[in-house]
Amino acid sequence: MEELIKKLAASVASSPDVLIRKSDVWRLPVVLLDVSYDRVKRLKMDILMKMLLFAFQQSEIRRAAVLADMLSVEELFISDLIHKMKRTGLIGLGKKGYVLTPKGYDYLEKGIFEEALDGGQALISFSAAHDEYRMVEVDSAPVDEKLVVYRYAVEAEANRERMLGLLSNEKDAVEESFQILVSGIADVEELDNDYVACIEFQLYDQEQDILFARIWNSGTGEWDETLEKQVEERELVEWREVMKAEKAEANQ
Repeated sequence: MEELIKKLAASVASSPDVLIRKSDVWRLPVVLLDVSYDRVKRLKMDILMKMLLFAFQQSEIRRAAVLADMLSVEELFISDLIHKMKRTGLIGLGKKGYVLTPKGYDYLEKGIFEEALDGGQALISFSAAHDEYRMVEVDSAPVDEKLVVYRYAVEAEANRERMLGLLSNEKDAVEESFQILVSGIADVEELDNDYVACIEFQLYDQEQDILFARIWNSGTGEWDETLEKQVEERELVEWREVMKAEKAEANQ
């Protein structure tokens, strides 16, 4: 950490006009969420499935053997396909025969078919200070518990819809003939709070006579404009007053 602080200090004060008035290291709280999600395989509906759906739409059919004779296809194959369509909610058995469900009509119109796959699991971090969700690929290094917590930390509840959007962006996949899509959030388990170390510099540009903050977020490995703005909005006036008092004292 000491080496990183020295490196960052040299970077922010690379201009002779910029002075580092103060530096600090603190920890930013984030919530870790263990998320289980559902997946589906989406592909173009094949001709035989379309023909069966059209047949159920136009005729009263209860037995696979009838369709097998009509289409000159093995009855076992037709039975398997009917079972799949029932399982996925495309058709249901009515009083007079199989009928299309609203989902069946919708899929037939769009010419697509979705098949449920085994679900997946992911670790997501949520920073309330940023109102932002991120995928966690590997366990981060532990942060020194002696560091003070970010002075403007806030709390907020996790949002499943936004987590679903993040998972869709990260986990959806497109192959030549089908797509693998995240279809929903199955379960969310909130784990213990985690922390990200942040390095803060209070800076003064002598040429432009401006005070500003630079904050290095070790979790992202980048300067964090969101945290910088939060600090500046609350403290720049106070920093200016302190600097004026220091100059007045020095001139006495």
